[in-house]
Order: sequence, then C-alpha cells, then structure tokens
Amino acid sequence: MRQLPAFITTVHDPERRLLAMIEGSGAALAAYRAVYAFVTEPTHPQIIEALLAAGVSVDVGPAGASGVGQRRVLAIAVAAEHEDIFYCDFDRWLHWAGSYPQELSGLADRIEEHHADAWYICLGRSDRALATHPIAQSLPEHITNRALSTVAGTRLDATAGAAWIRSAGTRLILAGSTATTKATDLEWPGLVIRAERERVQGAFLEGLEFETADAYPAEIARLGSVDAWMQDTYDRPQVFRDRLQLAADSIAALMDVTGES
Repeated sequence: MRQLPAFITTVHDPERRLLAMIEGSGAALAAYRAVYAFVTEPTHPQIIEALLAAGVSVDVGPAGASGVGQRRVLAIAVAAEHEDIFYCDFDRWLHWAGSYPQELSGLADRIEEHHADAWYICLGRSDRALATHPIAQSLPEHITNRALSTVAGTRLDATAGAAWIRSAGTRLILAGSTATTKATDLEWPGLVIRAERERVQGAFLEGLEFETADAYPAEIARLGSVDAWMQDTYDRPQVFRDRLQLAADSIAALMDVTGES
C-alpha cells in the first residue's frame, strides 16, 4: 500500500465539538507524510492543543474567509515541497476515518491506479453517500456540480469538501485563485480545466457521506433522531438561501476562470 501524501485541511470549532474525535485520530493522522491545518482564530484553544498533540502543523488566522484559509494551507504544503496533496474538510475527514477507514487508507493506491495522469481529482460522493445529505445541501450542490461537469466534459462532484491535487494543479491554483469563500470548490478545478481539461477527473467514495451530525449528539438525542435534527437544522429559509447563494457564487467563480457562459 502506498503511503498517503501530505494532508491539508481547515478547522473552525469554537465549541470544541470535534475534540473527542480529534483525540482519537492520532494513528490515522500519522499515516500521512505531513498534516497541515489552517485553524480559525475563534477555534477553541483545546482544539488547537489536540491538533498539535497529534502532530499537525497549525496556522491560525481570521475566520470568515474560507477560501483564503484554503490557499494559505495549500501554499504551506507546496513550500514544503510536497508533490501530491490531499485536501479534505476536517469534519469530513474525521467521519471518513471513523466510518470507512480502509477506503481512506487505500486512497493513494486508488488514485495512482485510476488517475495517474490527473492534476486535480475531485473526491466526490457515491450515490448512496450523497443521499445521506439534507436536501438543503444536496439540491443546490446538484446544480453546482452539473455546471462543473458540463464544463469539464465528465461527471464530477466537487462539493464534498475533498480533492487530490498534484503539483501541476497546485501551481495553477496558487497563481490564479482569488475566491474568498467555498466557491473554491469550482474555482480550483476550473483553473485546471482552463489549462488542460482532461487533467481534472473525479472519484466517487462512500466515506464522504453526511458528517455534520457526528458533532451534535446531545441535540440529536433531545430531538429523538438524526432525521428530526436534520429537519430542525436545515429545513429553514435562511439555510436554503445561503446554500443557493454559495451555488451561485461557485458557478460564477467557474465562469470567471474558464470564460464559459
């Protein structure tokens, strides 16, 4: 089995909701060549301490501009001369490591076997994994991914918060990325598409199922089920508005970098 590459991530956890999961993830984190995290300033100090104890290199910066944090942590890994870089939102990664550890640990072999010539691999969700998400998330993301897939000429899921990026891709991203939000989901592969469309490819995985519920056990217990909690949390006009706005921003970023209309 090939060694896993450098892992980069972003963390925002003022309420310490991820603490127990982080404290139990040391062995999984140790499997990577290196781990780098951009952590927002409001994140609880105990989270930072747990990350450092697990061997994670931590860069602390302002909250509210996720795209900036993603570029910062990507640039740190590139400066350390890592050729392959694995990005994953940290709550996603924690769930993946706990629910489908063999799929996650075998990712390097899978990428080398099926995507040897890719510069940017969108790590997306299987049909089953996608179906676990609330409609407030999955419906806008379906449109977002349809736009990207149309431009790329192949089916992609770029909104699962995970990607595998090779050095040719990182150079293009750091030279051209300006998005300050999670519109980077489409901007980053769009920058690679602009250079060589066939270098953007996709994989579909089970471990990228819905993860947010892991951090809310007390609220789920109070409401009686995960489904009840999801309805209470996500079936709100503001959530639909915000998710639709992100979809619009992401598609606009894709159009900006590719020139597609």
